[in-house]
Amino acid sequence: MEPEDGVTAATHPLWQADLRVLEPWTYCPEQDAVPPGWRKSPGGTGETLVVTESCSSSMELAARMVAEGMLGSWGAVVCARQTMGRGQLRRPWASLPGNMHASIVLPPSPAGGMWADAMSDLLPLVVGHVVSEVLTDLGADVQIKWPNDILQGGRKVGGMLIEERNNTSIVGVGLNLADSPDDARMREDRSVPAAKVRLPFFSGGPVSLLSRLVNHGKSVYAAILDEIPPPRFISMFESKLAWFGRTILVREGDDNSYEAVLAGLSLSGGLVLRRGGEESVLYSGSISPL
Repeated sequence: MEPEDGVTAATHPLWQADLRVLEPWTYCPEQDAVPPGWRKSPGGTGETLVVTESCSSSMELAARMVAEGMLGSWGAVVCARQTMGRGQLRRPWASLPGNMHASIVLPPSPAGGMWADAMSDLLPLVVGHVVSEVLTDLGADVQIKWPNDILQGGRKVGGMLIEERNNTSIVGVGLNLADSPDDARMREDRSVPAAKVRLPFFSGGPVSLLSRLVNHGKSVYAAILDEIPPPRFISMFESKLAWFGRTILVREGDDNSYEAVLAGLSLSGGLVLRRGGEESVLYSGSISPL
C-alpha cells in the first residue's frame, strides 16, 4: 500500500507530492492503540517520521508512541486529520485539510552547561525561536505572540503547545498551510484573526514542512545550547516579540483585564509589563493588541 492511497484520498492534494518526494516509506499496521501509518528515518539518522491519516491529536499519538518506545528524540508525527486537536488552555484547534498538525519529541534538557538551570523556564521561547527561524529560512517574516502563537502580517498563522509526558517534552505545532479559520471563530477564542502562512521559498505540503522543521530545527536548537547564553537569547527573542513596546490588552482569567505596555521578557521567560510607572511580570494570561 502506498501512503497516498490511504492519506490523500480523503484529505488534501498537498499530501500527494510530499509523500512521493520523501519516498521510500514503510507501512505499519495498527499497533498498541497506534493507528496505521507510514514511517521513515530521514537520511538514516534515526529520527522517525510518522504519517497517519487520522488521529485524535498528534500530541496524543506522539505521547503513546513515546510510551511504547516507538519514537525517540526529534521523532515526529503528522496527522492529515485530527478529531480532537487542541491548543493553549485546551481550546479546540481547527484541523483544516491541508494544514500541518504535527508533534515533535524534544531531546532531554541539558544536564550541564549554561542552559542546565534555564531550560525548564525558557523552553517555550526556545521552541518558538526554533520554529520562527525555520519559517524565516523559507522566506516568512513572522513574529511570536507570547507565549506560543505565530503571527504573520498581524494575523495568526500557527501555534505551538508543549506538554511533559513521562519526563519527555513534546511540542505540538500547527501551521495554516492551506486554509485558516474565519475571523468570527477566532474572535470567539479572543484571538487575533487568522490567515494562511506565506512561505515564498517553499512549495511543499505538511509532511515536507515537518521534515524541514525537524532537520533544520535540530541545528538551530543545538546552536542555541552551544553558543548563546540565556540572557543573550532573551534579548534576541525580544526582537521577534509581537507588539514589543506597544500598549496591549492583558487578560488574567475571565474577570481581570487591563492595559499595559509590553516592555520585554524576564530572564525566566515571563512577559514584562509596564503599568502606572511600575513593572510586573506576567506568567499566565493572554494578550491582544489595542
